[in-house]
Amino acid sequence: MIRPNVLNRTNTKMMKRLFIGISVESEIATRIVKIWGNDPELNQNRLKLVNPENWHITLYFLGNTPGPEIPLLQRLIEESFIPIRAFNTKLNGAGVFPHLRNPKVLWLGLENLQPLMTGYIYLGDLLRQNGFAFDDKPLKPHLTVARIKSIEHWTSMDSLMTEYQQFDFGSIAIDRVVLYESILTSSGPVYQPLFVKVLDPGQKKAT
Repeated sequence: MIRPNVLNRTNTKMMKRLFIGISVESEIATRIVKIWGNDPELNQNRLKLVNPENWHITLYFLGNTPGPEIPLLQRLIEESFIPIRAFNTKLNGAGVFPHLRNPKVLWLGLENLQPLMTGYIYLGDLLRQNGFAFDDKPLKPHLTVARIKSIEHWTSMDSLMTEYQQFDFGSIAIDRVVLYESILTSSGPVYQPLFVKVLDPGQKKAT
C-alpha cells in the first residue's frame, strides 16, 4: 500500500534536511585538489572548494523531512542494499556543469557504479511507495569538488580542463551507503551521517 506523502502524515516540526549518498575518500584526488586550491592563477576565479571530509556522491536528495521518519529510512536503505557487495571503481577525469563557458560546478567523474544500481533502483521504488518525495532526475555519478561563483581567469580553467579531462585519479572504495543530514552553517554545509549501511565486503578498500 502506498502511504501518503510524509509531509502530510507527520508533524512538520523538527524537520531535517536529508539526503542519501556514498562517502568518497581519495588520497590522490585530495592532494590534487589541494594543489588547485593553492594555484594563484586558478584562484583569480571565485572557486569554493568542497572540504574532502564532505566528499560524497548523492543518490537521492530528500530535502526537509520529519525527524520521526528517520527509522523508516534506515530500514529502507538496509533492505535495498542487503544483496550489494562492496567494490572498487576509479575517479576518472575532471569536468564542469553545465558547460565550460558557464561553469557552476567542478567535478570528478566515476568510471562505474553499475554494481550498485540494483540497490539504487530498489531504494527509489521503496521511497516512492512510502511517500517520500525526491528529485527523480537520472543518476549522473560525479564527485563535486568545487562550486564556481564566477570566472575571472579563463585561461587557468581551460588549462585545468585540458590537463585533467582524462586524468586517472586512482581507485576508490564503494563500501557504504549513508543517510546524511545537511546542516547549513555560516561557513558552509556540514554533512552529518545519521545512518551507515556498510556493504558486504567485496574487493579490498582502495588506498
